Amino acid sequence: MSVICDTCGARLPEGAGMCELCGTSVDGVEHEASIVEDEIVDVSASASVFCTSCGRKNPAGANYCAKCGTELEQLDDFSSAKKETRNPKAKQAPRHQDRAAVSGSDSEVGKRIIVIVASALLVVVALYIISSMSSGRSGSDSATALPLDQVVEEPLAPQFASRQTELQDQMLGLSGDRLIALRRELVYLYFAAGRLDLAATESEFIATALQSEDEWSVVGNLYYDWMERKDISLRAPWARKAVGAYQEVLKLNPDNLDVRTDMAIAYMYDPQNSMMAIQETNTVLEADSLHMQANFNRGIMLMQIDRNTQAMEQFEKVKRIVGDVDDPVYQRAELLIARLNGESAAVSQ
Repeated sequence: MSVICDTCGARLPEGAGMCELCGTSVDGVEHEASIVEDEIVDVSASASVFCTSCGRKNPAGANYCAKCGTELEQLDDFSSAKKETRNPKAKQAPRHQDRAAVSGSDSEVGKRIIVIVASALLVVVALYIISSMSSGRSGSDSATALPLDQVVEEPLAPQFASRQTELQDQMLGLSGDRLIALRRELVYLYFAAGRLDLAATESEFIATALQSEDEWSVVGNLYYDWMERKDISLRAPWARKAVGAYQEVLKLNPDNLDVRTDMAIAYMYDPQNSMMAIQETNTVLEADSLHMQANFNRGIMLMQIDRNTQAMEQFEKVKRIVGDVDDPVYQRAELLIARLNGESAAVSQ
């Protein structure tokens, strides 16, 4: 039986001695929430480019996929990455990006992607605070999600349904590479129809057959992106699907910290497992205390439980990690620190 933290409303596992999110023990004594020790180094970011057709990870700056030859889309700004998917080649690149230090133009690509991640995170947490935290503080389990088998989606548009039937008929009796090729074609069809849920389901068959880290990453990203299109009350089942796919990635590569960081945010939409968000974030920071996105995420999580001083310390760490005052993430961290300082000043008056 789970226990509800009296301070922040987090759901704790049975037998827990202390809330990992806010540091309050189950006996009511408040302790310092664990924070990975700061390290100050010069770090810059870079990005790989994922093929939107086959999911292969290609080097930053590549124009064509090394596996299937598809032209790779470059992310130029925030707005272009937020466009709805209308065909397979127009799909935005998956959110998982390498963060190895590089120089020159590659770092600019990394910065643009980081802006997308940071901006999207603010939206995620703001909505989560509004919808979830109040019910958590009351100790209620009322925020139960609708089971996925009860979620009713619109039928596929007629212009796509006929081709769907053709492809499914062609799959009968097939196996191996030919079946995989037809499944990919069906995935592209669902992309064109704007049905990322169906694309994710079909991609899951491919990932199961190939047991590839990149294939499972694509599945998780598709479920995550579809989840973000839903109202808050409908996101939990899709969050669980995204988490399930990301867990498959981590079975193949437990050291994929970017996937673990994304999985942590997906957990925030599952009211039954929201505490896993901070646990997985802490796991990332234990492995890499300089992981920029995980540090930023943790600052946001501290904000949501009004741990403003600790949140400001976390954002100061983000600034040290980024190091460049002109970097958008550095500037966003400064804005959040200023906002928290303003709130603290207002409370003290």
